[in-house]
Amino acid sequence: MSILATPKTIDKSQPLEDAFHAFNEISQHLTDSYQHLEQQVGVLSDALAQSNSEKFQYLSDKETLATQLEGLIEAIPGAVIVLDAQLKVIKANACARNWLHDDILGLNWTAVRADCLICHDEFTDQYSLKGGQIVALSTTKLGVQTGKVVLLSDITQQQELYQQVEHKKKLAEMGAFSASLAHQIKTPLASALLYASQLTTNALSEQAQQKFSAKLLDRLRVLDSQVTDMLSYSHCGEFVKQTIKLTSFIDRLESLYYEKRIDFHAECFHEPVEINVNQDALIGAIGNLLDNALDAIGVDEHVLCSIELVDERVLRISVKDQGIGLSGEQQQKIFEPFYSNKSNGTGLGLAVVQQVVNAHAGEINCVSNLGVGTVMVIRLPVLILPLKKQSNRSL
Repeated sequence: MSILATPKTIDKSQPLEDAFHAFNEISQHLTDSYQHLEQQVGVLSDALAQSNSEKFQYLSDKETLATQLEGLIEAIPGAVIVLDAQLKVIKANACARNWLHDDILGLNWTAVRADCLICHDEFTDQYSLKGGQIVALSTTKLGVQTGKVVLLSDITQQQELYQQVEHKKKLAEMGAFSASLAHQIKTPLASALLYASQLTTNALSEQAQQKFSAKLLDRLRVLDSQVTDMLSYSHCGEFVKQTIKLTSFIDRLESLYYEKRIDFHAECFHEPVEINVNQDALIGAIGNLLDNALDAIGVDEHVLCSIELVDERVLRISVKDQGIGLSGEQQQKIFEPFYSNKSNGTGLGLAVVQQVVNAHAGEINCVSNLGVGTVMVIRLPVLILPLKKQSNRSL
């Protein structure tokens, strides 16, 4: 028997139709979402391609810049050495490999420097290469990175120019000195010739002859002092030194001024105290200070010369007078060549003293007050120290 469709049967099929419509709507929504996602993927793909293109260009530019910098460093007319935190050479440009040696990479920089650079005693940052060039060394830290960059610059030409300038300056000084010396010698020489000519006559009494002889001798001593200053200044501070006992040095200095108005005060040094000096030059320098002090004091006054060790490492020699003193302007000029406040001086005495002291790795200072007096202080290094200091004594 067949079953006919009824209104109730039709109502039962309605949910299925609604589900179908819902499915169509979801499908359409998914289709729209996929198309929108496809569009977004396209946009992102274009952005990514643009970003990759820009990144590639950036890396290419950076590589080009690095290549240019590498070429510039290689072409620098100076040695560039890069060190790591352990001071090992990790990079060296062409100049560094040429000046030092090709296989320095991986070596310790301290060993390379000791092997390839000859240190100059006068300048801690200047060295000589085995090829003869003079180089200046500078070191810079690598900022936030660990390590250092060492730069060696060729200053051979600058040093040669400096020496030429110094040579010309010395010639100019010697020219001025010669003119000054000729002027200074002329007066005592004329006086000496006058006194000598008078001594040849028979009209002078014995007393007058003795007087002229004394004056002639005095003029000759002035001439000798001026020539001695000239010869000492011409040494330019270069003297041959030897190690001597300090006690012997003091005894000799005392003996030269035994009859002068000088009070010597010195420590009682043990025999092991020795200094490496040019004895004649140093005694001459101290003698110059003593003579100046004697010229500055009155007839009833004395000069004090003190010799002592400071911290057992420095020899201090001071010469003190109670003379007229020096002004501030005079104190600034007294060590300049050809400056003198004496009518018969060459102006080289204290310049020579300073050269001698500098040649002995020492220093000299002046403390003076007008109307009070002057103290000249020399400080020199002691090479061999005493076993033990004793109490002070007066010489």
